[in-house]
Amino acid sequence: MNASRRQFISHTSQIALAGVALPGLLHANTFAETPKYEIGLSQYSLRSMFKDGSLDPLDYPQYTVDTFGIKAIDLWEGGLPADKLDDKDYLSKLRQRCDDAGTQAFLLMTGALDAHPEKAEASRRNLLPSIDRAATLGAQYLRVFLRAPGENEPKGIQASIEALKPLADAAAKKDVMIVIEPGASKLSQRGTFLAEICKQLDHPALKLMPDFGKQVNNVYDGTKAMMPYTVTISCKMHSFDDNGKQPHFDYNRLLKIIDHGDYRGFLTIEWEGNKLKPIPGVLASKKLIEEAIGNLSKS
Repeated sequence: MNASRRQFISHTSQIALAGVALPGLLHANTFAETPKYEIGLSQYSLRSMFKDGSLDPLDYPQYTVDTFGIKAIDLWEGGLPADKLDDKDYLSKLRQRCDDAGTQAFLLMTGALDAHPEKAEASRRNLLPSIDRAATLGAQYLRVFLRAPGENEPKGIQASIEALKPLADAAAKKDVMIVIEPGASKLSQRGTFLAEICKQLDHPALKLMPDFGKQVNNVYDGTKAMMPYTVTISCKMHSFDDNGKQPHFDYNRLLKIIDHGDYRGFLTIEWEGNKLKPIPGVLASKKLIEEAIGNLSKS
């Protein structure tokens, strides 16, 4: 039975609260048949190609299938023509290109929500068009950074909840889920801080998106804290050593945390390095993630 996108979000949220995420599954009866993890690609990984014009955003879905064998993609507002962001015909055409390529554009990346009380309302208004864009593109998730005020955690949590609830309410009306990625402020770089916001707000259209490269303190503890509220994961990559490993964090250890957290869904490559060009960077990232997934059965 086909579930509506509203039913999808409700179902996903209920499962996520129980510790299991189910992003990307539009048919409830396919859960058992779907691989536990699917490798995705962030459009941001190919940012230099969009910047220099060597890759047209409309060609991104098919290019990703042909070049990397990846059929789950996220989209990035910065990688789309600025004058087309609110052009529904263009966004609908991009959505059709995704369908034609057999890809699923499951997420749209946008900017930050400033939770400072004096800035929250205006900042939230700036993000409302992004909710509409995600809905037009058929993206289930809208990735948002959170700029939490100050360094006092209880006050930062309260201010963040007050800023996020109206945004999540607006997203729910469009069948879109807000996912918060670490970063944008000192407090919101901590996975434990974001997890506490989700716990207290308890909103079905507000979840988390761990990004290993954006967390401070202990990335492993932060990721573990976020897992009960996680619906998608950004696998940040900066560089590789001679053995093809990430020197900044241990992917085998991170995948064990994710696996023990009963996560099920996308592991999205976000190549952010400079020593390798986009294509070899993405291919090396894909190989590392595949190896880490394979190592789970050996542990």
